[in-house]
Amino acid sequence: MMTDKTVFFMHYIKGVARRLRRPLLVAAGLLAAASLHAQSPALLDTIARNNPTLRAALAGRRAAEAANRAETRLPDPEAEVAYLAGSPSGVPNRTNVSLTQELDWGVLTGRRKGLVEAADRTAAARQRGVYREVMADALEQLVLLVHGNRMVAEMEARLALAQQVEGLCLKLYDKGDLTEPEMNKARLNTVVAKADRQRAADERAAVMARLRALNGGLSFVCNDTVYSLPADDLCRAAETRSLPRTAAVEGAEAAVAEAEAEVKLARAQQWPSFTVGFQGEYIRQNNYSGLSLGLSLPLWGNKRAEVRRREAELLASRLDLADTQLTAGAQQELLAQKTRRLLQVADELHQGLLATSNSRLLQRSLELGQISLLDFLLETSFYYAARTAWLEAERDAYLSAAAIRSLEF
Repeated sequence: MMTDKTVFFMHYIKGVARRLRRPLLVAAGLLAAASLHAQSPALLDTIARNNPTLRAALAGRRAAEAANRAETRLPDPEAEVAYLAGSPSGVPNRTNVSLTQELDWGVLTGRRKGLVEAADRTAAARQRGVYREVMADALEQLVLLVHGNRMVAEMEARLALAQQVEGLCLKLYDKGDLTEPEMNKARLNTVVAKADRQRAADERAAVMARLRALNGGLSFVCNDTVYSLPADDLCRAAETRSLPRTAAVEGAEAAVAEAEAEVKLARAQQWPSFTVGFQGEYIRQNNYSGLSLGLSLPLWGNKRAEVRRREAELLASRLDLADTQLTAGAQQELLAQKTRRLLQVADELHQGLLATSNSRLLQRSLELGQISLLDFLLETSFYYAARTAWLEAERDAYLSAAAIRSLEF
């Protein structure tokens, strides 16, 4: 036969069960709604415009291109004027005039222009690599921000339930229907829930601080709780794409193009270089002037050695490109496989949570007096652990998907 205390306790547990379902349903609703498009192209474009690292990289590229332009012109001509006094007395003074221009075969044949274009490509690849690093960081932080919003919503729901449980336990304790150790458990449960909520809020604040830094110090509000990355589409694209256009691949290709241009320039400069000019010698009543022609004699093989050096560098660049392409392809394949696995794990956890919810069974057991409050709280903690595992699995899956997406920047 049940006592009044048992009946009151059972009614109390029924209220706990009802209150348990309500906050978790609220949290599920929060996780299914997006208030802002945290990962929309517009937000990434804002970071691309405001990021100081990207502005510095663009300025560096322009400076490199301006420096390259100076290599496409002939060297400046040299002019010389000498006034020579005659000696001994009576010897007329003499004035010598000289104007010379060195002819650069690299400029005349267009080889140096080709090198400049290749160097511009290298500068562009370097700047593009910085852009991809920054945008990949931004996309990763956005995924972490969505996870942070989800965790804060989850922990707030858990805290609300813990506070309700503590309030009900306090009423029982005041009536003498609950022991002090049980009351302490309820209080400790609330303290732990508060700590969990604060930790989730601190982690989200750290992500927001990183995003503000990426955005040039400008703040923005984002309460998105839905991952907007098309993970399945990204995996399919990665599985069908033969070679990802990563920053490393583009940089290696630019290095090969520049090395090829260096070889062509070195071969053109093997030819003897010429210097043309004008010379004049002016003496009183006797003037001499005419054209001059100079020729370098490549006797010691310095230019041939330069060609061999450039050819060796070209071979090294091509080998590095092949290695970079293989590494990028393997990385893309591994990311696709990893994302698939993580998505499957997250889906299995989610389906398991939906299929094995014990809320009704717990409520029925409590109504029949088959479990205690402690057992009920333990079952709740198991459910919380499963939900946390699901949230973290989804986070890891979309972090992996973000890495795939970063290959396309």
